Amino acid sequence: MSTQEIIAELPKLTRPELEAVEARLQQLLGRQPVRLWGEALAEFAGVVQELPADYASNHDHYLHGAPKR
Repeated sequence: MSTQEIIAELPKLTRPELEAVEARLQQLLGRQPVRLWGEALAEFAGVVQELPADYASNHDHYLHGAPKR
């Protein structure tokens, strides 16, 4: 297959297949695969213990001073 033919087939792949292609490309390039944001953020889930109970729904208030919802 030519490079153009391979590129044309990429949209037909499922998400797991695309992730496998990405991992293989990174391996061939000698790099560590890039982690997904969700994977990176999951490491911090539950780390901060002293936030207000309504922080999730009113984070704009606590971060930027917007009115509470």
